[in-house]
Amino acid sequence: MGTSSLYGGPKKTVLLPTDYDPDEALTGGESGEEQSDEELQDANQEQESENQDEETSDTEDSSGSVIDEPASGPIVSWQTVRRSMTHAMSTGSRTATKTAIRRYTKALGGHTNATRQAKKARSTAVSLLNYFTGTSEEIRARFEEAGVQFDGRSTKEILSDICGLIAPVPNDLEDSLADRALNEVATDVALDTTIDLNQLDGFNEELLQRMVGGFIKHYIYDKLIMQSEQGALNRCDNPAKLKNLEKGIQKYINGIVDGVIGDIVRSGLSQDDFNRAVDTLFDAAYQQMEELR
Repeated sequence: MGTSSLYGGPKKTVLLPTDYDPDEALTGGESGEEQSDEELQDANQEQESENQDEETSDTEDSSGSVIDEPASGPIVSWQTVRRSMTHAMSTGSRTATKTAIRRYTKALGGHTNATRQAKKARSTAVSLLNYFTGTSEEIRARFEEAGVQFDGRSTKEILSDICGLIAPVPNDLEDSLADRALNEVATDVALDTTIDLNQLDGFNEELLQRMVGGFIKHYIYDKLIMQSEQGALNRCDNPAKLKNLEKGIQKYINGIVDGVIGDIVRSGLSQDDFNRAVDTLFDAAYQQMEELR
């Protein structure tokens, strides 16, 4: 990852603490590892291709229409994104995977536009904050008032009702992505045998961050795969390579979100802070994806 900061450039991300270090946001310890000759060659080739692609002042969106270049700088064509995904799959290179993620974010128009487009996901994340913030007693009472039953029911059953309460009706693609991501994080939490939502101490700050952070991880990953993997899928002659690519992408997205959520989402947030916290979290995640090196 590069040395650029979330505070770099003309646009600054709000709500992040002054001692926040974006270089610590990725887990896995790769920032200090040496790159192999193959990865260095991949990086040079990919950067040259990216520079050539960004020389154009306009590009095609996912529907094939020409869109104007955003004020934040040139964006990348979806054709280039799909080519990058195929390259990352075929080589298995970490550098190529990070380049594919970076190009994908630029194809969305950069981190600001990517955050703006995630309107339904941001709304769903705010709903999670509304329900899961406060004391354990307050959270449980809030759900009970909304009709969620707890006594004698499993965590899986309780979470299923919570998803039904919060998830948007899947009338369009963004609704469907938000609905899917919410159900995926609920499944993740339900599989954790240490969490029992029949016990008051099951509602805590850790659960809040797991629900909000997990939802955002799944949303960003699912949307990326849906929008950019088709080229790699069509050219896949080894399913294991495709699976490794998906695992690599998910690892980077998970590391980015894990690295920022603790500084942004806390149980002590006021109602007025919910929207700003969610907007900041999405923007911080997408900005690091855009700067990933």
